[in-house]
Amino acid sequence: MNINGQRFGVSVALERLSDNLDSDEECDSECEGLERADFETAMTATGYGKYNYLLMLAMFLPSWGSIFDVSNMSMILPSAECDLGLALIHKGVLNAITYAGTISTAMVWGFVSDVYGRKKLLIYGYLADSLCNVMSGVFSQNFWILLVFKFASGCIMNGPYAISMCYCAEFHGEKHRSRAMLFLGLFSTVGNIAVPLLAWSVIPHTWEIVLLDGLFVYNSWRLFLTLCGLPTLVGFMAIIFFPESPKFLMSRGQNDEALLVFRKMYTMNTGKPPETYPVISLENEKNIYGSRKSMQQSMSSDSLDGWRGVLKGFSEGLKQMKPLFLMPHLLKLLLVVSIQFGGMLALNTIRLWLPQLFTIIENFDDIGYDDTKGPPTFCEMLDISMIAEANKTSLNSTTIDPRHCENMVVDKSVYINIVVICIVSTVFFIFMSAVVNILGQKNILLICYGVSMICAVSLNWSANTMLTLFLSCLFVALTNISVNALIAVTVDLFPTTLRTMSVSLIMMIGRVGSLIGNLLFSVLLLHGCVAPLMSIAGLLLVCVLLTLFIPKPAGGLK
Repeated sequence: MNINGQRFGVSVALERLSDNLDSDEECDSECEGLERADFETAMTATGYGKYNYLLMLAMFLPSWGSIFDVSNMSMILPSAECDLGLALIHKGVLNAITYAGTISTAMVWGFVSDVYGRKKLLIYGYLADSLCNVMSGVFSQNFWILLVFKFASGCIMNGPYAISMCYCAEFHGEKHRSRAMLFLGLFSTVGNIAVPLLAWSVIPHTWEIVLLDGLFVYNSWRLFLTLCGLPTLVGFMAIIFFPESPKFLMSRGQNDEALLVFRKMYTMNTGKPPETYPVISLENEKNIYGSRKSMQQSMSSDSLDGWRGVLKGFSEGLKQMKPLFLMPHLLKLLLVVSIQFGGMLALNTIRLWLPQLFTIIENFDDIGYDDTKGPPTFCEMLDISMIAEANKTSLNSTTIDPRHCENMVVDKSVYINIVVICIVSTVFFIFMSAVVNILGQKNILLICYGVSMICAVSLNWSANTMLTLFLSCLFVALTNISVNALIAVTVDLFPTTLRTMSVSLIMMIGRVGSLIGNLLFSVLLLHGCVAPLMSIAGLLLVCVLLTLFIPKPAGGLK
């Protein structure tokens, strides 16, 4: 479950998977005697086998990187409250800051990867992200240091995740590409489950290392942050052993180097010597970023030409985007952007605050509650806890006063609940992918937003942990589906030349919603539990109403 909407294309891949599962025998007869071939033909001639399996294995752990970066803050907030002096507003900022990083570099990574190549940026990106996670665990002795590391992590990881999708796709022919993208999406799903499992195994321990008279403290939640750097560290070490993307090499005019890559793939997949690879030479597929000189030259003496190519590409990209902001596409764009803003705000706000909310419930002290009214509801427990939260805060300050602070005991059941939510979301996603053609994308959106709205309202009066868990499972699962379903709707609404731009735009605005939602939730929660939950329910109601106005594309909305 890629909870941030990054599994773009998985639903389409699921639909096409059945078409790809017929015989995997490659084009031995068709490719025989080929002399000059384009990329797709050359890739098909390499076959499908050991090389592809090793590549997918190498991508397994690194595909968790963006999930870990976005989600790990939510796991440590209850445990780090006193160590870092975190008031509610600080917790909201820490949940939101990674999104700020991803938004700030959203337009940069794609252009840079077209100059310096996929492999080089994957290596540097994975290593930098791993170091950010390790250092955030070791050196975050206060709120501001942790904030800087998490912002940097968001800036960095935004690129390698997208580039890894492109890199992996460019090692697969058209027949197997959808399947590869499907598996990358499923790998990310496992990552969502791995985060709370890792937190469950590490954070509840109470040991700590104290040095320099308390100036340096290293404990379980800091170890958890350090371990969150392992997936991208593994990715850094794995990608070193793989070549540059042959598609990128061909786009740079480096056909000889690309041919060597194809031959290596052919040998590993078929077991035959490279001399028997049927393609002798490759078509010229050099693009506007291309250079017939080597990659090394383009990064030194010709780097200026490379960056001129980037600027030219950026200019061309802006020209291509222009029709999106003109009629008849403008109204459709505003519609889907507004819906995605609301959907991702609701999803990522509730999802990232659930560990904190479950911890509050597990540690609820009913002193001051009138038992004659029956068991306390979800909102009553939060409201009483917020009064205690206010008492921890220093006078005329938003900082927790350590003298009045005692860390909440994070029960293992909190992390088990999050694991259950992730598993249920995965099952729902697979089920909805199977029935999308029966229900239709627009109906799925209406169901998801409508039921999620009811769940948000019902949480106000949930009187026990099991009911709260049930409502949370439904809410997260359905809003997650809505994010991906709206991407599919957007692809149908816009012509081919505008699809990539439109999807990128709605995802960027969706992340803005996630950032704003996490900040506002912490502020509203101080004024009572009803306010933030009803605000989210109201926003989902707006999404329902706006979904009714989604037009049918040419050929009908599937």
